[in-house]
Amino acid sequence: MASIQHDFIRLSLNNVSWFLKMNNVGINQLRNLLQLGTLGMFIPFGVNLKKTKIKNRDAEWLIPDKAHPNKVLLYFHGGGYALGSTDTHRSMVGIFAKRSGVSVLLASYRRIPESPFPAALNDAMAAYEGLLEQGYKPEDILVGGDSAGGGLAITLQLMLKEKEIALPAGSICLSPWTDLAITGDSVQKNIHRDPLTDIPRMKKWGRIYAGKEAITNPLISPMYGKLTGFGPMLVQASTDEVLYDDARRLVEHAERDNVKIDFQEWQGLMHWWHLFWQVVPEANEAIDKIVTFMQELDFYYSTKN
Repeated sequence: MASIQHDFIRLSLNNVSWFLKMNNVGINQLRNLLQLGTLGMFIPFGVNLKKTKIKNRDAEWLIPDKAHPNKVLLYFHGGGYALGSTDTHRSMVGIFAKRSGVSVLLASYRRIPESPFPAALNDAMAAYEGLLEQGYKPEDILVGGDSAGGGLAITLQLMLKEKEIALPAGSICLSPWTDLAITGDSVQKNIHRDPLTDIPRMKKWGRIYAGKEAITNPLISPMYGKLTGFGPMLVQASTDEVLYDDARRLVEHAERDNVKIDFQEWQGLMHWWHLFWQVVPEANEAIDKIVTFMQELDFYYSTKN
């Protein structure tokens, strides 16, 4: 059973979602509304923000006090390839850094409708190659993301395999969007339970993102790719999410391809519940499990060091 804090936020977002659908709000307006929502999101105490550029794309380092000298998490924000930014995810990524002691590079990428595939994937590749150029070893890099960013973390590794570039040590995927064709049973099952996912809008955005390519191209919808050779993966999802089956089927395919996978499920939570870590206890529980996963891969640095 979900917490009172979670259900209060979900009820509020349900009302907002209804208003947006009734008024046919466009992408630019949605971006502005999300930007307003970031006003109450703060970087955790003990985490330092350093803005940077990766091939002319904005990115941010979230660096905890006494950070691990060698390890890094490369993180991609969600938002259906149309929304989201470093602003929307800075607070959440900051708490990852604080609790793990590992610096996080929060990389932005070009979004639709201005920039369809392969723009976002090329920007993700540039971020990864930038870390290699800075001297980070693949075994010292984790990649992660939520929603579309979780899918991007997987497609990045599929492209790395194609280019015969060493893969990172592992992946962290939070409610990843892995099937832009939107074929999972949970899409219809949870249509009224998940206020932050609008199915007609998702279908439209998926088609825009794919552009002239087949929407089942594994570099667009990684559920259709071969994950052989991937490092250990952590996947978190809630049974109430529209994208629950995207996560579940990704896990099945990872198991098929002999990838070590840790699939962690919650009951009754909405998409993007991690973003509300400041008030939602389930978000803090999920973040602690992320840190445990990082610790098991030796991506953990105690502030006592």
